[in-house]
Amino acid sequence: MSERQPFFRFNPGAYQEGRAFEPSDETCGVCAQPCGWKYRGNIYMRADGPTICACCIADGRLGALLEGEGFSFHDVELDGADPALEQELLERTPGVACFNPFEWPVLDSMPMAFLGYGEDKGLLAIDAVRSAISETFAEVGWTEPAGPSPYLLVFKEVNGDRYRAVLDLD
Repeated sequence: MSERQPFFRFNPGAYQEGRAFEPSDETCGVCAQPCGWKYRGNIYMRADGPTICACCIADGRLGALLEGEGFSFHDVELDGADPALEQELLERTPGVACFNPFEWPVLDSMPMAFLGYGEDKGLLAIDAVRSAISETFAEVGWTEPAGPSPYLLVFKEVNGDRYRAVLDLD
């Protein structure tokens, strides 16, 4: 399936179990080919979205099919993002499961890459991630939780080593 597994720079872990895609031979409603990797997240649009494969998200075929109808894979705000990068994130990057709309972090006009949730022990092993989480809690005047938290979204600079955490309360 790797030939039908495009890379998404703003959601590099999209194929991890339980994330944006699941293996499937179901037919894609856009390209009429077996999905390989079927998108399992939301498509924010007026009508129900079609079954869609990873390739049709990555190369923009869904956008071409829905031209003028307006859609997004995310319910987020992107303050300060370059317009072309904003479009790539909203229309050609699989969505991230969240409880509420949130502000997707942007550094130097570039959206950051979603890495995972605050309950991912691998992410919590990174000093810079723990620092980003501490900063997020300090911004709202809270002390950190005693353990991992599913209410944190962790992001990393696409071409660098800066991290941000976003609090997403239920």
